[in-house]
Amino acid sequence: MNDLLYKGHFKGLDIAFTYTVTTQAVNEAVLRHDSDPAAAHILGRAMTAALLAAAVLPENQRLNACWKYHGVLKTIVADAGQDGTVRAFISPEQLGDADNVHESLYGELGDLQVVVSDQGAIASSGTTPISLHDAVNDLAYHYCISDQVETGMSVMIGFNPDPEKPVRLCQGWMIQALPGTDLERFDRIRRHMEKEGFRELLSHESEADNYFEELARSLIGEEAGYEGVQVEPGPAPRFACTCNREKMSAVLRSIPIPDRMTIVKRDEPVGISCQFCNTRYEMTIGECIAAWNRKPE
Repeated sequence: MNDLLYKGHFKGLDIAFTYTVTTQAVNEAVLRHDSDPAAAHILGRAMTAALLAAAVLPENQRLNACWKYHGVLKTIVADAGQDGTVRAFISPEQLGDADNVHESLYGELGDLQVVVSDQGAIASSGTTPISLHDAVNDLAYHYCISDQVETGMSVMIGFNPDPEKPVRLCQGWMIQALPGTDLERFDRIRRHMEKEGFRELLSHESEADNYFEELARSLIGEEAGYEGVQVEPGPAPRFACTCNREKMSAVLRSIPIPDRMTIVKRDEPVGISCQFCNTRYEMTIGECIAAWNRKPE
């Protein structure tokens, strides 16, 4: 089942939705970060949630979500574009046997910062205290509180006993209330996301032509007024990083002057790794000095 993304709305209900399969994109992120199963579970679901949210942005805009927790898990960052590109990292990358709903993993209260940018310029930003102990639900909560848009999200991920392809399936749904939505009905549908039948469907892949419609019908249930879906395909999700040597030069400029002097005395290349994709750049002393002498833009 290839990665894909659909967006549209449920006709007759004034509810927008986004549906995505992110298996291949998440698989690449997990492999790049060599995440253990606990970290891979959290990272994959957070990436997918960010893609669901970014899909409804205007063209050329990107969403950067940064979850800060105070337990064993410290940080998740996911950067996703309206064009379907996504990159992400988690810290630490190895969480061991930590239970992903246990307070010791997340801590009591965290923060989620969501920044939307338009061709590099910040279009909007907001920070929300979060305590739901789940990155996906925390992002949905952010939209309900910060953007005042009732939102529901559900993401399921499964794994293979294969170190070359650890992610078997990852897919998710997002629903958002449009103006005029019956909020009681919206909440009923949002609660369907937690029901066993819908979660069971979302945890398995299918090549059936009507699989998407089957998922939609399971989500809507028996709600009166439902007239089907209006749907359009979006760009297929794919892992993509924007790092390059020039951007690593900016990292070099953040090194304090005393440390720069030590680097010059050693006369050895400086290794810098991109947090998002783990690509390592070896910067020569000449490149370091050129970066330090360059005036910041």
